[in-house]
Amino acid sequence: MEQTQDLLDQLQQLTAELRGQFFLQLGPELPGLTAMHGRLLLVIASQSGTTAQQLAELLRRDKAQMTRLLNDLQQAALVQRHTDPLDARRQLLVLSEQGQQIAAGLKAKKRQIANKMLHGLTTEQQRQMAGLLNLMYQNLVGSA
Repeated sequence: MEQTQDLLDQLQQLTAELRGQFFLQLGPELPGLTAMHGRLLLVIASQSGTTAQQLAELLRRDKAQMTRLLNDLQQAALVQRHTDPLDARRQLLVLSEQGQQIAAGLKAKKRQIANKMLHGLTTEQQRQMAGLLNLMYQNLVGSA
């Protein structure tokens, strides 16, 4: 049991350090915004035309929190909302030109953090780690 606890502690420590590194690297790119705002920009950049509901489900945030975060990004002129031509009740989210530029910079910095974290691991070790992390995630979100 103690080995499991140690693993959980290590995963929590790694997650906390990743968040800290992410914020330190991305903070200057996002004055007045948080690392979560940066994460949203990256997700919207990769899934342009997504909805707030889809983002809330993907990032496991409640609708009210997602609305506040998106309002912040819209107010900063980084995200635009467009009415879905197929369903006028829905709004699709896209990055503004400035949002796209910032997202590209964030993506490069995220890659730098990943390279630093993975330094010394072979490609095969990285592949195995990705598989193990995915399995652990599936174990948690699957039936309890």
